[in-house]
Amino acid sequence: MRNIRFLILLSLFLILDACVKPKIYHAEVATRQSAEAREKVLVKELLDRKRESADLIKQVGELNRTIGNQEAEIKDLNAELSARTQKLGESSSKLASEKAALEKELASVQAELDQRNALLHRIRTVRQEQKKILGDLREELSKIYAGQADVTVTEEAETVLLTLPDKLLFDAKGQEISASGKTLLQSLSGVLTARPELDVEVICHTDNVLPKDKTLLDTWDWSLRRATNLTRLLISDFNVNANQLTPVGRGEFYPVTSNATTEGRQKNRRTVLAVRPVLPPVPVAE
Repeated sequence: MRNIRFLILLSLFLILDACVKPKIYHAEVATRQSAEAREKVLVKELLDRKRESADLIKQVGELNRTIGNQEAEIKDLNAELSARTQKLGESSSKLASEKAALEKELASVQAELDQRNALLHRIRTVRQEQKKILGDLREELSKIYAGQADVTVTEEAETVLLTLPDKLLFDAKGQEISASGKTLLQSLSGVLTARPELDVEVICHTDNVLPKDKTLLDTWDWSLRRATNLTRLLISDFNVNANQLTPVGRGEFYPVTSNATTEGRQKNRRTVLAVRPVLPPVPVAE
């Protein structure tokens, strides 16, 4: 009985053992396959990482070369910058020196210009004073002889010219002062005696027809005699200072019109009194 039980148990064990082994095998096979698949995945990932690492190493190499090139360029640029800075410093120093020289020259030119402007201002001021003095004298003489026919008062350079016609001033012979001439000169004498600083040239002009007077050599002689007679009369009859008067004979050589007609010759016979006041001197550059 016992043997039968033993045999039955042995049989059950064998049956159970036969059933368990295939399961374990399949489980091991499945585990191994899973491990192999995982290994393949890991191997693939490893290869990928190696490729990535190689790429990174390559990129790092390229970056190092680039950095090396850039460092060389930076070094060259620093050297160029240093050279340019040094050159700029030299140029700046030269420019500063040139600027100082130019400023000094400009200051000298400006000082000279200021002096010239000051001189020009003084000249203009003096010219205005001269113009006023001449204008006042011309106006004074114009008022005295206002209304007198053929008497003119003009201004020329630094002189006031009083022109008296021959027919009013001299007699028929054309040498001695007439009564109407004395009246004309009396008005002028009042100005001259009141202002002894005035200088007067008594300038007589003639035509080209000499009077029938054997004592006259030529028209110069004639005109100078007329001027002398007028000067003497101003001194003797009107007490004009002789130092103020200078007789001048111009003869026939400065006509204002043709001597071909009686009217023309009469116009050419004229007396011009060139009255010169004392004018302030014009400043000159030192």
